Amino acid sequence: MSFDDDVDSREHEEKSNEFDWSVYGDHDQATTNLEGKDIIALFIASLQTIFLPLVILAVFLIVIGLLVGTFL
Repeated sequence: MSFDDDVDSREHEEKSNEFDWSVYGDHDQATTNLEGKDIIALFIASLQTIFLPLVILAVFLIVIGLLVGTFL
């Protein structure tokens, strides 16, 4: 078995595994308009996941700042 035979078998194998993805890319994907309740739901979900620790930290620092500013 030579190197050329090995390359030819790989090329044939790659061609047989190829798939025509153009069928999936030809259609237009319509966007849906978000209502107010959807935007509020997304905002609450983002607070619960990524931004919740930042919001807790901000509230905590504001409370500490108010306490220090009031008593010192």
